[in-house]
Amino acid sequence: MHTNETTDLIIEPVADHSGYRACERLQREVWGFADVALVPDHVLHTIVEAGGLLLGAYDGVGPGREMVGFVLSLLGRHHDGSLRHCSMMAAVSPDWQNRGLGYRLKLAQREYVLKQGISVVTWTFDPLESRNGHFNLNKLGAVATQYLPNYYGEFRDTRNRGLASDRFLCEWHLDSARVKCRLDRGKAALSATELGQMELANRTQRLPSGLRRPAGFEYEVQGSQLLFEIPSELQRLRQEDLELARAWRLETRKSLATYMDEGYIAVQLLHQSDRSFLILRRAGLEEVLRE
Repeated sequence: MHTNETTDLIIEPVADHSGYRACERLQREVWGFADVALVPDHVLHTIVEAGGLLLGAYDGVGPGREMVGFVLSLLGRHHDGSLRHCSMMAAVSPDWQNRGLGYRLKLAQREYVLKQGISVVTWTFDPLESRNGHFNLNKLGAVATQYLPNYYGEFRDTRNRGLASDRFLCEWHLDSARVKCRLDRGKAALSATELGQMELANRTQRLPSGLRRPAGFEYEVQGSQLLFEIPSELQRLRQEDLELARAWRLETRKSLATYMDEGYIAVQLLHQSDRSFLILRRAGLEEVLRE
């Protein structure tokens, strides 16, 4: 059980039907899921009974407490046949967002998974979401190893509707030197020399609206580390110009998938002024995890 002295926040495993129903409520509240898209209580129960993990964050103790966040993962096999946890959902109530709760839920997930003798958690995230890139790559020390075009088909929730569900496969190697370093000290700042040595893998143009549009890429840049620009605010982009967001999706699918097929791994998110860049590293996974 994890507590916070200032808020009495408690993070603990969920294994009862009132907790499962609270997870249903949060899915509606956070993503606007219709009932057909919910992971319902009986499925949550099955996942937990089969060795999966459902952690709930509660705003106190006693019968009146409320679940304000959760993280859900199920057991699966990694590419080498070893067991992994597949992190399926992580949700934080809007009133609790931007207060570090998502990070604390992932740390608790790491602790419980390691106690099971499992050292890898995987999940997916949108390659165009710079906020998710910062959280997953910079704060947690995970890496993105594959580009998965339209992985989930057509989403029906309000946050993702209208845009193809391309995703990164994200790998979190819980006991690696990379992860331990990020959790202990945060990401290392890039020096001006390091930045100066990185080539841009794609081109963009600024529009009068302040948004940027993709302006092509040429697969001639083959450095050991590359900068790949993505939208700095995908949700604003979707709301203001959905067709432009779709153009970003198609251009990124073509170019990022090409680089990752050639062995590049997304290792960091760099934000400068109003622009965001993925840092792509051409190296073996074991080498990246040692850094």
